[in-house]
Amino acid sequence: MKKNICFITILILFFPVFFLNAQTEDSTDAVEDDSLFVEQPAVDTLSIRDSLKKAFLNDPTRLKIVELIKSVNEKASDVDMLHCENVLKMKAASFDETGNIEVKIKRRDDVWFRISGSFGIISKDAFIAHFNRKKFIYFDNLNDKVIEGPTTDANIGYIVKIKCSFDDLMNVMSGTCIIVYTDNDTLVMDKEKNNSVITVKNGKKFVKYWVDDANQYVVKYAYFNKKLREYLSITYSNFVKAGKGNYSRKVEINKPLSREYLRIFNETYTMNNPTLDFTVEYPNDVRRVNWFK
Repeated sequence: MKKNICFITILILFFPVFFLNAQTEDSTDAVEDDSLFVEQPAVDTLSIRDSLKKAFLNDPTRLKIVELIKSVNEKASDVDMLHCENVLKMKAASFDETGNIEVKIKRRDDVWFRISGSFGIISKDAFIAHFNRKKFIYFDNLNDKVIEGPTTDANIGYIVKIKCSFDDLMNVMSGTCIIVYTDNDTLVMDKEKNNSVITVKNGKKFVKYWVDDANQYVVKYAYFNKKLREYLSITYSNFVKAGKGNYSRKVEINKPLSREYLRIFNETYTMNNPTLDFTVEYPNDVRRVNWFK
């Protein structure tokens, strides 16, 4: 009995020491294990992204394409403060009409046009419109109403019967093409006969521009869908010299998938008119329609 008591007494006295020693060893191991995990410096993703963007924008092939685009756009921009009279032919599933269109252009923000002829009542203007990049006003003389609203692709389509962007509208009405691209777009250039073909693409668009190598103006550009089928094209021909640039006296818009087209044949034109008036005049008693709401 005494032996048992002594054994228990020894166990009580020495067990805490053993336990503490065990804790100390475990703690030492833990410190050693932690030392294996060296803190890594934080990855500067913003800096990496900026470096990749800089490399993308300064790629020699891209810079060569951008240089050509700038030359094309500079020459096209020389066709400015334009006033012209044209014959207009439009064809779609519901109509096939020919009329006249008067156009006024101010780079890069104003497009004014007046359509008359067989589109409307004889000796009366059928439609008058003024678009800038933010808003438009449109007088429909046949239905005695004025529509005002934001400049969107859909609203342009309602007025001119072919859905397109404001830049497309400017390119068509001015008889010259400005190549539109951003720093986020991928640029590719190929050769096709006497033309350089510039492709501008991103996740939402795929556009090709055919540039005449000798004169550096666009002879055609086209939009392609996800199946790489051409669904909208603008073609320029019958060029005349206009300052540093060239003015196309025949412009065609084609939608091959729906077999719609619009053709503009120029009759007279003047440029660099400093007093162009872009006002849309209409009677005070017409119905007003607001598309801003």
